Amino acid sequence: MVKHIVMWQVADHDEHGKKQDILIKMKQQLEALKGQIEGLIDLEVGFNFNPGDMAYDIALYSVLEDKEALGRYQQHPKHLEVADNLVRQVAIKRVVVDYEI
Repeated sequence: MVKHIVMWQVADHDEHGKKQDILIKMKQQLEALKGQIEGLIDLEVGFNFNPGDMAYDIALYSVLEDKEALGRYQQHPKHLEVADNLVRQVAIKRVVVDYEI
């Protein structure tokens, strides 16, 4: 089993709107991937409430069957649509960790 965790800092965007609206869109679109991609067992998205300087705005926590499933998820057209058409356009910073259990 693989855990895939990603956190982003997001900024206002000319096309996508204000930061709060963007965060809601990201959550909706990422959570819509649940049940759509083979090998993706679970996925949740949460907003940060910690006001600290080192804090990120939004986090994705996902569980996949194995490393191969993570690769399929990352290359899946539905994932790429969200990543390319929203997330990569609005993210100003990103961190990720993937690990096996």
